[in-house]
Amino acid sequence: MIDSRDIAELHPTLQRGARELISRMSALGFPVGISSTYRSIDFQNHLFEQGRSRPGQIVTNARGGQSMHNYRLAFDVFKNIRGQEFSDARFFDTAGRIWREMGGTWGGSWTSFPDRPHMEYTGGLTIADMQRGSRLPQDARMPWEAKVTTETENEEEIELRFNKIEELPQWAQPTIEKLVREGHLRGTGSDLDLSMDMLRLLVIHDRAGVFG
Repeated sequence: MIDSRDIAELHPTLQRGARELISRMSALGFPVGISSTYRSIDFQNHLFEQGRSRPGQIVTNARGGQSMHNYRLAFDVFKNIRGQEFSDARFFDTAGRIWREMGGTWGGSWTSFPDRPHMEYTGGLTIADMQRGSRLPQDARMPWEAKVTTETENEEEIELRFNKIEELPQWAQPTIEKLVREGHLRGTGSDLDLSMDMLRLLVIHDRAGVFG
């Protein structure tokens, strides 16, 4: 039985999405741990039996083959601070909001059996599609990737990233200077490694009063 915590076990599209989510959450001061990526069919059945034929609380309604974890299109998150792994509602609300902004599906938004740690992206494929043999293409991109500002060089797309405050667009500089000064962003302002998409997110959150 396999219940992997390795991001490398995910579909390549989900690998990039998981790492971007971790990066965006880290910039907001939330350390992210990954608790489940790929699950084998037999482990999914084992999990389904918990609270039914095995002792414990029911944690899933999905049998083997009925979870996107079985197809490498989902992962679970937790707050990576001992004793606070699943108790911080703001952590999961923030992670879920960011993941949905990136174009993914958050289990916490489900009306039936909400699953707050659960993040998935299927490109529109359903469990029935997966069971019939359909698969997300290896070169699929999540919506957040399509929105990233790029430059074309030698017919290759290069993602814009910013390491220093002085390299930032003028509309973003005051916000990033403030977040670095107040400790919301780690570093000195010369080691930022922020994408254009992340800059927009930070400015929006600052204007919404997320940072106080």
